[in-house]
Amino acid sequence: MAACTEFTCSHCAFKVEAWDDGNRYLTDQDGKRHYFYHPGDLTEMRAFAEAQMGGVMTEADYLAFLHERCGNEGDWLCLKCGCQRRRDPKRDPMQCPNCGQQKLRGTDKLEGRTCPKCGKGTFHGEMTAVS
Repeated sequence: MAACTEFTCSHCAFKVEAWDDGNRYLTDQDGKRHYFYHPGDLTEMRAFAEAQMGGVMTEADYLAFLHERCGNEGDWLCLKCGCQRRRDPKRDPMQCPNCGQQKLRGTDKLEGRTCPKCGKGTFHGEMTAVS
């Protein structure tokens, strides 16, 4: 089950959503990311892995495939310019693609942070959804 918290600036009302489970993916042989969402994500991931490898895999082979090609992107906000992007901190550069700064913060960690849009307010979160 995933929960969403919406962070709102106390001054300008800029809003940012933060889902606590991220976006799970597997890469194909070319490095392209393929995303898998619940329900059914575990079954679909196994089918994808076996299609990539050309047949039924042993559990050990499947775990090795996951270790090599599985990732999870979270939502990130640049505290300098306000750009929102998905990033996998284990595989992606943690630099803002918009302004080039290394001031990215996971959107789930915005409570009390200064808003990058107005520079005056701070973020306060409220749970808004569960899926």
